[in-house]
Order: sequence, then structure tokens, then C-alpha cells
Amino acid sequence: MSIFEAPPFISAPSKYVSEYGSRRLAHQAASGELVRIRQGLYLTAEMWQAMRPWEKYRMQIQAVHELAAGRPVFARESAAQILGLPLASVPPRVQTVVPPGQGGGRSRKTLQRIEAIAADPQPWEMFGLLVTPPVPTVRDLAVHLPLSGSLPAMDRLMSQRILPGSPCNVQLTFTEANVAAAIELLPSASQQYRALRVLELADGQSGSTGESLSRAIMIENGFPAPVLQAEFRDSQGRIGFPDFDWEEFKTLGEFDGHEKYSAQKYLRGRTPAEVVISEKNRENRLRACGYNVVRWEWDDLKNPQRLVNLLRSAGLPQQCGGR
Repeated sequence: MSIFEAPPFISAPSKYVSEYGSRRLAHQAASGELVRIRQGLYLTAEMWQAMRPWEKYRMQIQAVHELAAGRPVFARESAAQILGLPLASVPPRVQTVVPPGQGGGRSRKTLQRIEAIAADPQPWEMFGLLVTPPVPTVRDLAVHLPLSGSLPAMDRLMSQRILPGSPCNVQLTFTEANVAAAIELLPSASQQYRALRVLELADGQSGSTGESLSRAIMIENGFPAPVLQAEFRDSQGRIGFPDFDWEEFKTLGEFDGHEKYSAQKYLRGRTPAEVVISEKNRENRLRACGYNVVRWEWDDLKNPQRLVNLLRSAGLPQQCGGR
């Protein structure tokens, strides 16, 4: 997830100083010229419509921050978005924590207040916002989201790669033991079980959000666990590192994210057409080694049954009920 710099809101100087300005902004929002993000905070309709869903959610977080009487601490999916931890879908609400003993406070349709755990570490500051640190954030996602929502973030944490924008003088990479210790702080055995299950299934070798989401669907539907990013070679040398390897079944899986054919870091000076040809040649070399190669993309993850059908057609067995 790329770093997003929130543009400034359009707002009246003060509702006490410029009541006319507030009325004028509300009129512009009613006419469609502006979009109201939160009370008194607006963006131009053109800017809002050009934003991706994740960027719109980030602006909602920013609006909560700017309107709060004190600096809010963002949690769960909101913290994950700020930290750069991947999520499978855009959350419906902004989430903040309140001090222990306050029972979570009053939540609204677009804002959820969550009671903090007393022994959790102090918040991080990232991009001018306070957030729960990475370990409690992924722990809480594991408790409150399905596997498809929590595994991408846990995989990313276990990759041992520093999150861009992390503060100084704090621990920047985390281990399974760090997460397990945070899980022990959870107040109930059922919560601990849910979080430990996600930690057990996590794999830092996962190369992208789409690959993590793919694996969550595989697990939930009882497919055998693949090896991730295994190296393959033939007489010509290195072929590459397929995303998923089911060696027992001579089957390889590849998730095709759209960025592979558009983002410069993947193109490496090549045209999209050249990348497609290179991928085809790579796949032919893998097939020549005796492997069946199955490919899927984001649309197959939006409708998980499509991925299930592809894997079944490739000959992969299923256990009843999944995991």
C-alpha cells in the first residue's frame, strides 16, 4: 500500500468568526461543487471523485483527527491503513481507542470507539497521526476480522520488512514471539485462540496482498498448503519464483495483480506487452519441467468461488470444511 499524502480540507475559518463562510460551503456541497467529508470539512468534487477508495477512507481518518478535541489514537483497520499494513477491503468506519475502563465509549455510524488494553505499548506517531503500533494492530485484526481480512496484515508483519514512515527509536521489525506476547494480553481465551490461529497460518514469504488473500481462500476451502516463492531452474538457468508450489501435485499457482503490467518497479523499463511475453515464456519453461500452471487475478478473489473452481480444475484436493 503506497503512502498517501492527505490534501488540506476546505473549511470556514471558524464557525464563530464566519457563519457566512460555513453557509456558503454547505450550499456548495448541496450543489455538488464540494463533497462534505465530515462536519465543516470539504473537498472539491473533482478531487474526491479522482481518489481511490483507500484514499477516500484515509481522508475520513484525517477528518476525525482534525475535528477531535484531543489527539485520537487510531486502531484496527484505521491504524493498519495509516501504518501501511494491507487490508483486503475498505472498512465501513473509522476506529479509535479510548483509555481502559471506559467501555469503548460512544460509537456512531462512521466512527467506532474501542476500549484499549491496559498493557499495550504506547501509540506510534506516523504522518502526524497517533496509531496503535503494528503488533497490537495485527493482533486486533486477527481477533475481529475473518481470515481473509487479517492474514494479509499478519503476513506483512512476519516479512520482517520495515514499514515506511516508521518512527525512530522503536522496534521496527517483529517476530512471532512478539505477536504471541501481545496475544497473551487479550482478555478472553476465544480471542487468544482466534489470533493465534492467524499467527500460526502467517507466512512472511507472501509477496503481496493478493497472494495473502489467495492463501486465506485456500485455507478456508481446505486446499493443501503451498510452498511460497520457491526457486525453479532448468537447463537455461533460473526460471523464477512462482507464487505457490504444490510439489506433491506438480502444480504451480500464480496471482496476477494488475500492477505487474503497469507499475514501473515491475516493468523495469519494459513495455506491458514485453512483460506479457516474458511471463508466457516463463510459464512455458515451467510446463516443460512437468508442472501444471494455474493463474488467477483480482476478479477471482472478489468472488472466491472462482478461485476454488480454478484450483479444483487444476487437480488440487480439498479437505471437507477447510481449516
